[in-house]
Amino acid sequence: MVVSLPAADVDDLIAACEVLWQEGHRVWSVGLDLVDELPRLRQVFGRRAAVGVHGLTDEAEARAAVDAGASLLASPYCLPEVVRAAGKVPVVLGGLTPQELRNAYQAGASAVQVVPCDAFGTAYARGLPELVAEIPLLATGRLEHYQAELWLSSGALGVWPTGLVGSDLVIDADLGELRAVCQRWRLGDD
Repeated sequence: MVVSLPAADVDDLIAACEVLWQEGHRVWSVGLDLVDELPRLRQVFGRRAAVGVHGLTDEAEARAAVDAGASLLASPYCLPEVVRAAGKVPVVLGGLTPQELRNAYQAGASAVQVVPCDAFGTAYARGLPELVAEIPLLATGRLEHYQAELWLSSGALGVWPTGLVGSDLVIDADLGELRAVCQRWRLGDD
């Protein structure tokens, strides 16, 4: 599971990321607005977590993310230029239809995110992974826990629930609600 980190002060993010790590969530992504904070997150968490950058829309943004030390790059679009700029950094491109997903994978993506994966309901989660079985899929969108489990049981490589961790959870004094969210989102424990 990939967890998107919200825009927040880097000290708050570090504390929140420690909770995420303790609860078993070790793949995170920041938006372009936090690219400058990526080196500090990488300094603190080193190899303990993978920290990527999402929302990339062009080659320059991808290069900036790579230069900042991103562990992965993600774009909601099929942008071969992001793959070219990534070098050896894994790239997740986006698409929705089987043809868009295939195009993104053929463009050199390591995995392809079905975005927004909630657009066509649960029937899409049941049928799509089998249709494009050769493509490593991430289901990205506004997911409920049961939907995430459905995508995984249908063959998706992973899930990327958007809006799961908001800034209100990150700035909470004791991070108790963030810990509770992390515990509820231990996929495969049911």
